Amino acid sequence: METFRVGLLLTERCNIACSHCWFSSGPERTATMAMSEALDYIEQACEIPTIEWLSLTGGEPFLLQDMLIRLVRHASERGLRTECVTNCFWAETEEVAAAILGELINVGLDVINVSADDFHQRHIPFERIRNCYGAATSLGLRVVIMCARSRSSTLGIGKIREMLNDDGIQVVGHPKPRAPVKALAIETGFVPAGRGATIQREEWSIGRNSVEGPCRDVLRDIGITPSGSVLPCCSASSRIEGITLGNARESRLVKMIEAAEDLPLFKALSTVGPSGLAKQLGLGRRNGYVNRCHLCYEVLSELELRQAFRPLQLP
Repeated sequence: METFRVGLLLTERCNIACSHCWFSSGPERTATMAMSEALDYIEQACEIPTIEWLSLTGGEPFLLQDMLIRLVRHASERGLRTECVTNCFWAETEEVAAAILGELINVGLDVINVSADDFHQRHIPFERIRNCYGAATSLGLRVVIMCARSRSSTLGIGKIREMLNDDGIQVVGHPKPRAPVKALAIETGFVPAGRGATIQREEWSIGRNSVEGPCRDVLRDIGITPSGSVLPCCSASSRIEGITLGNARESRLVKMIEAAEDLPLFKALSTVGPSGLAKQLGLGRRNGYVNRCHLCYEVLSELELRQAFRPLQLP
């Protein structure tokens, strides 16, 4: 469980309120990380021997562009690779997008992570995605496209690749394209948690992703919220009350991770996975699950109800 990435959730605020958002971000959410705290968390991240990446996310972090520039610069100077996540609302034209991304590239940005799917494009014209993508690729910036899927989705990765008119988009899990790879694309079902829990079950994309096997993200891809809570992973499961590792305002990240590595719960998730925990608890697949993260969310919710931070036996 070697931690390779720390994600700073700079703000809970977002200019839109997507119906599937497990973090329940939106215009009415105001919690935002202080600059001094964000800089300190970068210093704490650098104390983790295996750390490689810093991800700046939210909410919508491009609502805080000056903050992004300073944090990307600081993280890059400390030897970390950096990523910013965005819905591209700010990319009004390709020229505007190039100017904004150019500033970030100049201070060390490595990857722009773009959210594009039916949920986001109900609020933001796809042209903004196209503007950001065109600017990023012309500047040589690596692009990751994240696409959340429901059963009735019409804007999947195939359609997005067609609309961007680029054969160089590598869809994870698919054969490599013949053209040089310019971007990675990941498509997964939305997890019905947070605001997404209000979406009818008929829209759940059940059965298209395996739920078996160990979790590869727990304690490897951690997050820090505006309040300082340290999340054990980057999925909805980390938002369950009582699952956090501690608070980065009060303790050092490296110490919290070291302590968490000895907890039976996280050992079990990294070895037998949420499906193994479900079997230990005698939980049947009563409703079906979208993916491993969805199953984990349901299992940990059950654990919470049973106050089951008891030692769990590994096979």
